[in-house]
Amino acid sequence: MRRTFVRAVIIPTIALAGLIGLAAPVQATPAAPHDLAVTALAITPVRQRCGEGMKREKASQYKNGAWHGPCVPKNK
Repeated sequence: MRRTFVRAVIIPTIALAGLIGLAAPVQATPAAPHDLAVTALAITPVRQRCGEGMKREKASQYKNGAWHGPCVPKNK
């Protein structure tokens, strides 16, 4: 009788309490505080994988995301 009570009442009650605990909203904190964040970018953004100050002359992109075409200076 005791085993049946544990299986029928106690285990589902504990499971329900766990689900309610998981559903409770939790406010996330930032990974690094704003005053400690690095202001300069560690990676220089480039256009179409050509490098700083360059771009693709006749840019096209393969289905897998790779760019092809010759790289030329931006002012050309």
